[in-house]
Amino acid sequence: MSQSLTAVILAAGHGTRMRSRTPKVLHVLCGRPMIDWVIDAVSDAGADAIKVVTNPHHAEVAAHLDGKIPSIEVVYQREPRGTAHALQQVGDLAGDVLVVNGDSPLLTATTVRHIIDIHRRAKRPATLAAVEDPRRDDGRIVRAKDGDFERIVERKDANDELRLTVHEFNVGIYCFDGGRLVEALARVSDDNKAGEYYLTDVFPYLQPVNVVKLADPDEALGVKDRVRLATATRIMQKRILDRLMVEGVTIVDPDSTFIDGTVAIGQDTVIEPFSVIKGDTSIGNECRIGPHVHIEDARIGDRSDCGPFVNIRPGTEIAEDVHIGSFAELVRTKVGKNSRVPHVSYLGDTDLGADANIGAGTITANFDGAHKNRTEIGDGAFVGVDTMLVAPVKLGKGARTGAGSVVTKDVPDGATAVGVPARVIRKKQ
Repeated sequence: MSQSLTAVILAAGHGTRMRSRTPKVLHVLCGRPMIDWVIDAVSDAGADAIKVVTNPHHAEVAAHLDGKIPSIEVVYQREPRGTAHALQQVGDLAGDVLVVNGDSPLLTATTVRHIIDIHRRAKRPATLAAVEDPRRDDGRIVRAKDGDFERIVERKDANDELRLTVHEFNVGIYCFDGGRLVEALARVSDDNKAGEYYLTDVFPYLQPVNVVKLADPDEALGVKDRVRLATATRIMQKRILDRLMVEGVTIVDPDSTFIDGTVAIGQDTVIEPFSVIKGDTSIGNECRIGPHVHIEDARIGDRSDCGPFVNIRPGTEIAEDVHIGSFAELVRTKVGKNSRVPHVSYLGDTDLGADANIGAGTITANFDGAHKNRTEIGDGAFVGVDTMLVAPVKLGKGARTGAGSVVTKDVPDGATAVGVPARVIRKKQ
């Protein structure tokens, strides 16, 4: 029977270098708080339980984690006394214990599984991940004369000789035998320049230690400030775009395209340059998006096109075979099959039926100063250019408006309305 695996995510730091009122691990990277990327990595790697150590002053972190699947236990470190002290707050550390930092969003499940597998096969009390990179300045891994792991020297405690000669760095990803870890934590002291209990000080009591070199140094990037947040975002964005292209999406210019990790896009869809697609958005097959399009929290059906210069805002649902043309903006709007909003129009809080046409310059006046009101436009309706629909109002099936009309009253099915204010001049025969 295999050992249980508890993943502990350390997220109690104040994140002072972010210079933000938002807790560091909640800063967003490609559409998701960075801690969510870490949770996915350890969960997909097989963690049986996930525990997040956080600061009691960061109530937003606990609120964000509440109700997540799988369930996550929040543990508070009430005093900032170091990473070993943080781990001591967790309590039960039976079985295998995986420890990662909450500011490591580029860590992948594949790498975590690799570290866990090596740890279990070697049957040693501790395993840690490392990278060789002369640009870094984290805790350095000091080797014995025979090449085996000896100790870790934290950045603040490294002398000039170590800084110049040792370029193998600890990256803060560990796997421990839980029982041995508890014993070692009890022996750690705060006798260092920072006056903290370092988790890295457990390793002299857990020899021999496995050291696993990361194949991709990017996974070791810890987001300490907004410069690194931008770097991590760039790396994650490339991963997202590469995945979409492998899955059958054409991205004409990846360097000018920005797509959140929460977005789903179907096969044979083409994303033109300067497109930004965010949030809980799904785009169907064989669509064409862009250029210069912004889409957020929206649904777009198969074979529909949006762009150029289109803004699709949250709550919008576009059916199949729809055309949304240049300089159109839609929010909280439903568009039926085969309908067209060719250009320079605003549809807010609108239900647009199938096979309808919206003329250039059409505006739905959805806000009366106190409330947002809906506009209904029926199947097969034809809205003339520069029409203003003052909500709440209904344009019936097959109804038409003349150019420049201001519609303040419902227009029956098949009728034609013109003028300011619009009046019905032709009813359905």
